[in-house]
Amino acid sequence: MLPAPTRAQPIRRWRVAGGVCIALTGHVPASGLWLVSLYTFVVYSTPDSPFFVDCCVILMQIVLFIGCVVPGVVLIRRGERGIGPGLIIGWAAGIVGLVVGTLVVGAVAVAAAS
Repeated sequence: MLPAPTRAQPIRRWRVAGGVCIALTGHVPASGLWLVSLYTFVVYSTPDSPFFVDCCVILMQIVLFIGCVVPGVVLIRRGERGIGPGLIIGWAAGIVGLVVGTLVVGAVAVAAAS
């Protein structure tokens, strides 16, 4: 005989929001470092800083990916329907924010440099 199916936990919005906030908090130093470096590179023409900053940001994004997606998937597989999805949503939203932020800061920096 098969065991009776268990009922899934309800999705708690405040727990999802908590997971999103945790992931976005991790994006602040990683993305912020990149955006500040981009601005200073374009405006002040500092040629040596982008390579080091790129390496640091790539390392931080890899750590952030592992720190958000792996626990998020583990929590979802355990049946937790709040923090787990929130971590994955927040990580993805932070990547989108980094792309949009790069475009905005790049446009502002080019305008300020000319």
